[in-house]
Amino acid sequence: MGQSKSEVADDRALTDARLDAERAASDADSPVSTAVARGALDDRIERDRRLADARLLKFRVGIDRTLSREQSDAPSANSSVAHERDSAEQRKQTERGVADTLLQQERQRSDVAVEAQRSEHDAVRDGLEGRRQDTDEQLSIERRGADTTASALGETRNVLGETRSALTKAETKDWRQRDVLGTVAHDLRSPLSAISLSAESIAETTKDASTRSAARLIELAAARMERMLSDLLDVARIESGALRISKQHHDVGALLQEVLHSYQPMFSARGIAFTVDTPTASMAAFFDYDRIVQVLSNLLGNAMKFTQDGGTVALHVEQQAELIVFTVRDSGVGIPQASLPHIFERFWNIDSDMRRGIGLGLYICENIIQAHGGTIGAESELGKGATFRFSLPTTQGAEQHRA
Repeated sequence: MGQSKSEVADDRALTDARLDAERAASDADSPVSTAVARGALDDRIERDRRLADARLLKFRVGIDRTLSREQSDAPSANSSVAHERDSAEQRKQTERGVADTLLQQERQRSDVAVEAQRSEHDAVRDGLEGRRQDTDEQLSIERRGADTTASALGETRNVLGETRSALTKAETKDWRQRDVLGTVAHDLRSPLSAISLSAESIAETTKDASTRSAARLIELAAARMERMLSDLLDVARIESGALRISKQHHDVGALLQEVLHSYQPMFSARGIAFTVDTPTASMAAFFDYDRIVQVLSNLLGNAMKFTQDGGTVALHVEQQAELIVFTVRDSGVGIPQASLPHIFERFWNIDSDMRRGIGLGLYICENIIQAHGGTIGAESELGKGATFRFSLPTTQGAEQHRA
């Protein structure tokens, strides 16, 4: 006889167990083995289906044979026996239908579960593939960026190295030039002093008027050369950071009186009115006396140079808070607006046609004033004269600054 109901139930339980095992195994599989697991799962499900169909067919055939034997063994059974057989046959048919329905439902559930599992595996695989592509693209971008940055850094290093080397060479060359300039200027002072002294001696001892006049011209030229050499030496000291400034407390009124007595005759000889506003009250400042005289001499010399006969030059001093402000104003030719930003530059001249120096005076003045902790500037309008101002700290202000 065919399989009993208990055997069919056992087969179903075995199928369920296998399905559960396959699902667990499928869930545990990594996306890399999805295709292999899917094929194995399909093969096992198909094999279980064929085995269940074979067992069900065998069960049905066994039942049919049993019914046939019972009918042949009892041909003369009464109607109650036939009725019982019909009832049994109907029950068996019902059981068969139920079993078929249950098996079909189980197959459908298995198909749905497998399909869901496949979809999940596909989604995971697609997600991993998408992330892998994004990662590869990001890595490629980062690598290209890194390569570009490395290349740029390499080029920058090369440029910086070349620039640093060029700057070093330029600084070395400039330093050598300044050193040569200072050395030459210093060495020229000795023979120039000899020329000046000789010209002075000739002018004092000779009785010939033309010889005396020539000697005086030599003295003036030597004095002018002496000033130029002094400027060159000051520039060399400024560039090397060796400009000497010896600051002490000085009376500003006494300084102005000395300037007035020294420059009044020269302005008068040129027909220029020169005035100095001396302070009525005591006014003191903290500065290097000789260096400030040098600054005033340069400013007044420029005013004298660019002011016509009949013009005016004025020197005014006033105290503003903790500063003493010096102002030199002239009625000369003035300075073009385009030239004002450059007048304190080294070796710069306003007008080459009127050039009477080497363009170092204002450059030296600016550095002297800055070394005192002050400022210097200029205002001018072409044809209306020029005004130069510089400031020095007062005694009180300088002491507070030093503290």
